[in-house]
Amino acid sequence: MPLPPLMGQGLPLLGHFPYIHGLGVDSFAFFMEGYRQHGRVFAVRDMKDTFAVLLGPEANRFVLERETPHLSWGAAYGDEGSRVMGPTAMPLLDGEEQRRRRAPMMSAFRHQNITAFGDAMVELARAQTAGWKEGRPVDLIGEMSELTFRVACGFLLGVEIGEDYPRFRELYKKMFTPVGLALQAAGLPYMQRYRDGLRRLSARWIADRRAHPRDDIISRLLEAGLDDEDVISQVLVLMFAGHDTTKLSLTWTLALLLRHPEYLARVLAEQDEVLGDGPIDAEATRKLPVLERAIREAHRLYPPASLLRRGVLEGFELGGYTIPKGWKVMYLPRVSHHLPDVFKDPERFDPDRFAPPREEHKQPYAMVEFGGGYRTCIGKELAMFEAKVVLSYLLRTFRFELAPGQRLDVANSGAMTSPRHGVKVFAKPTGRRVPLARAA
Repeated sequence: MPLPPLMGQGLPLLGHFPYIHGLGVDSFAFFMEGYRQHGRVFAVRDMKDTFAVLLGPEANRFVLERETPHLSWGAAYGDEGSRVMGPTAMPLLDGEEQRRRRAPMMSAFRHQNITAFGDAMVELARAQTAGWKEGRPVDLIGEMSELTFRVACGFLLGVEIGEDYPRFRELYKKMFTPVGLALQAAGLPYMQRYRDGLRRLSARWIADRRAHPRDDIISRLLEAGLDDEDVISQVLVLMFAGHDTTKLSLTWTLALLLRHPEYLARVLAEQDEVLGDGPIDAEATRKLPVLERAIREAHRLYPPASLLRRGVLEGFELGGYTIPKGWKVMYLPRVSHHLPDVFKDPERFDPDRFAPPREEHKQPYAMVEFGGGYRTCIGKELAMFEAKVVLSYLLRTFRFELAPGQRLDVANSGAMTSPRHGVKVFAKPTGRRVPLARAA
């Protein structure tokens, strides 16, 4: 079989490097044009590698179910990924080594653990919004970033909001800005001081768990025999996955609801019917399909991670083409979520596409915002539960308006689907108080 057709529009020396890595260009428009020109399989190049771009449900299934022995995360991200997350970080590993780290984490994400954290989420949301003033614009993505970081610290790490929190937050922000990530990936020593600071901070937590084990992920990783450096690597991975992606999910969902008031009215009516003046508990969140469909539609339009890669360990055939050993592949959730033969009117905000009888997402691997296969995001249930709890709290206690002139465009920066102009809103208190489930 032939090799995939090569996309045009390459730059001298750089090739398609800016589009592959999302650096100051509209990667989404570029890869959609590749789909229109060549279909679901085509190729792009940067200075040293050739990438097969694989789009659509069938390609997503292959990438996410057939990783071993054909594909590898570590072979895609190499030394750069190791410098950022550590060489033993779970996403960079394959096979048994990946499963050895995933298994103890999975036990911490049991359903009962997640739902038991609902009251803590409400309390954290109440504290985060306490300083919001009517008539003063709210930086929504900044506020959601702070809130989801606190939730992640509490649920994932068992780190209380206390003396360690400000230092941990400072170190994380330095390391995981786009500039910080780029400096770490390049191996520049400037960033080592922040990693050293995180290592010293984490050492205290690890020593505490060794002496006093808890029902949290740090304790479970230690029980599985991981050394301190390995535990720190998994902590960084979990914080990134549990915080950076969720803040985008919350921001995009609320912004899209404010842009579409007719659907927002349906969400609010559902809130009144299901929640009333009661708590936002696990049972209630299962009865919010209108809100859930809005969250799923935000994930379809703006999946938090949009440019993902694998390295090719063994050549394979897909879609009538041969993908050779030594190439890399890209699978692109945002582009796959916009294929018109999978989703009708894909540019349109239409949460009812997820409702019976349409259920456009029912084709396996049509939606891949949480990955799939044996690498399905271990925090999928937590992410959806947190989104429902936080959004329900916000919609019960405030009435929102987008700031005048607010645009909802995607930033041309990195692999994350972030709002280019941020999201500013005005929040007017409703006067309602959401009770805790344990007090109800």
